[in-house]
Amino acid sequence: MKVLPKEIIETPLATGTGDSDIAPLIMDVVPLIMNSIRTEMRSHRTPDLTLSQFRTLTFLYRHEDASLSELAEHIGSKLPTMSKIVENLVQRKLVIRSDSPQNRRQIRLRLSAMGLKELSRTRASVQAKISGLFMDLSEDQRVAIAGSLTSLRTIFSRPI
Repeated sequence: MKVLPKEIIETPLATGTGDSDIAPLIMDVVPLIMNSIRTEMRSHRTPDLTLSQFRTLTFLYRHEDASLSELAEHIGSKLPTMSKIVENLVQRKLVIRSDSPQNRRQIRLRLSAMGLKELSRTRASVQAKISGLFMDLSEDQRVAIAGSLTSLRTIFSRPI
């Protein structure tokens, strides 16, 4: 089991529950969680899939019918580079590219069935690994974490 850095353990949330106590804890813990997820996702992806291609599949999983511009902004890539990445994924039948009904000059991107299958395989492996991290916790602790994460999803689904 990982040990949390001292500054995280000593956040005010350990003794209080005020709104100002929660924000620093979230800002400290979420990057640790995301880093663990990213590391696991990278280690379970298909070897012939580049990290940028994998990140593209992940983005399209959450943003069906995304534009090339939206995708490039998220990945942190220039449009010509992103276009090449997408073209490769289209040729491999992992991504479907179609014209936007609102604007013929704009394309819409979505995962194909094969792309979804590849991403689902990787996600299942990572979820199994993450589940193992919680094995030593009591049922009450797991229920509390699940409840907290459900609340966080609700809160952060709204615009900040």
